Amino acid sequence: MERLYFDANATTPIHPEVYKKMEPFLQEEFGNPSSIHYWGQRARNALEEARFQVAKFLHCSPLEVVFTGSGTEANNLAILGLVSRLAEQRESSLKNLRGHCVVSALEHSSVLDPFKWLEGWGIEVTYVAADASGRVDPERIIASIREETFLVSLMLVNNETGVIQSVPEVGRVTRERRIPFHVDAIQAAGKLPVVPEDLEADLLTLAPHKAEGPKGVGVLFIRRGCKLSPLIRGGSLDGGLRGGTHNVPAIVGCGATFARLDEEYLERVREKASLRDRFERALEERLSVEVNGKGAGRVWNTSNVSFPGVASDVLLVRLDQAGLAASRGSACAAGSTKPSHVLLSMGLDRSRVLSSIRFSFLPSITEREVDLAVDMIEECVKDLRK
Repeated sequence: MERLYFDANATTPIHPEVYKKMEPFLQEEFGNPSSIHYWGQRARNALEEARFQVAKFLHCSPLEVVFTGSGTEANNLAILGLVSRLAEQRESSLKNLRGHCVVSALEHSSVLDPFKWLEGWGIEVTYVAADASGRVDPERIIASIREETFLVSLMLVNNETGVIQSVPEVGRVTRERRIPFHVDAIQAAGKLPVVPEDLEADLLTLAPHKAEGPKGVGVLFIRRGCKLSPLIRGGSLDGGLRGGTHNVPAIVGCGATFARLDEEYLERVREKASLRDRFERALEERLSVEVNGKGAGRVWNTSNVSFPGVASDVLLVRLDQAGLAASRGSACAAGSTKPSHVLLSMGLDRSRVLSSIRFSFLPSITEREVDLAVDMIEECVKDLRK
């Protein structure tokens, strides 16, 4: 049985070029980059080369790049590290910090959960919902900013719908008002240019495993002058922002991943949008489906499709048995019976949300694979609708 992988927004296989760069650091190049001897310094040089590669991708200084253990850790460090620093500056406990934050209701749980935690400490948070197309109106975010607002957060590309958000419009206002602006760009890398300066971002997160890189490593861009406090203590890594030994093989792979994602690469994968359109058009012609987020600008690789009358959980199992891997949404919410907070934020009714599946394509996707997937989906849906 031929198997098709249509869950690239959850994770991707490591590209052979990236793996080749990582391989020596899994065996003979085993040094700890904090050690001063020969082995340690070879590891340190490789780590700093990776930092330079990421900085080149972001068009920023290497001093503004911090490596973490995941995209989730990077998001937590951005949000909670900033809040902790504010509390220290004001010589206040978190309990007495007060203040206000603005965040879109579409964010990944690694962003939403830290904000919900802060609410428990008395910090007010405004969650801005999306419209029916999955786009958050930047004017609504701007209108939510108050005098006491100390942080605004908006993702660049939504992981469930692929909808591109109006990040620069919000960033220009936060920059004028000197309010730190956090951008989760984890699903954007490899699909769009990601330049913090163009996005007006003070804090920006990446994760290479979404772009044919390794798991176990994340990136946090911190604009020079933006101060954070560490969440993981017990060392002085990355300017004192993190304790623990660097994951050198993963960091080397991280650098190699982002070194691949140049303008030529982006131009090549943008052409794949025609395959996404072919996929959606075929499903609309053969089945009664609704494409969530279709009315907004989207990245080339993501289709979120509702199959009325079919429960998404049941359809996912049937598709997997047929050889097609897809998902309901964020991999971090796998196993949850709750409907997608992203689709609910768009105002979609519960039945449509519970019949929706996300299909996300690898850069290697072909026309033949798209057509084969449509055949599998058609057979499974028609069988379940009986």
